[in-house]
Amino acid sequence: MAIEAGDGAGWAGAFFAGITILITLWQQRRQRKQQEAADDIARRQAEAQERRMLAAEENLQRLIAQLPAAIQAHAQAQIATPPERHAEAVSWELRRPNKNRFVLCNVGSETAAGVKVDLGGHPAGLTRRVPQDAVVRPKESVEFMMMAAWGAPLPGRVAVSWDGADEPAIVAVPHWG
Repeated sequence: MAIEAGDGAGWAGAFFAGITILITLWQQRRQRKQQEAADDIARRQAEAQERRMLAAEENLQRLIAQLPAAIQAHAQAQIATPPERHAEAVSWELRRPNKNRFVLCNVGSETAAGVKVDLGGHPAGLTRRVPQDAVVRPKESVEFMMMAAWGAPLPGRVAVSWDGADEPAIVAVPHWG
């Protein structure tokens, strides 16, 4: 049974069904944008907290260094002063716990601040939470997502840069499966 031109109720129903579909699609898109914005805010807040903690640690080390000589000798015996930061003391390993999730681990002995991961020409729409200004302590990591879709394969390697590094470290992207 086909809808005829004279069937007003049928045409009205089809019209309202179309409007309902359009509204649903619009709401899904709006919700996705709000979720991405919330994820970005959470990531920036976590990175800002890490930077504040790093600054507090550096201030504490500076205060210890300014103690009088007699007290300083005792303080150094109690608290081991960390060595100067060297880019060589930071080393990276990229792990892949599942198909689209990646974990960038600092396997070195120093904290890396201002960590940025460059995915080359990989489309930004296929990534989530890629580090742009992270602080990664030794034996800690940051997670991000990267997908291969729409004819865009995953890059074979990523470039990781951080404050104090002369040039980015090239890290191989592990295969899945």
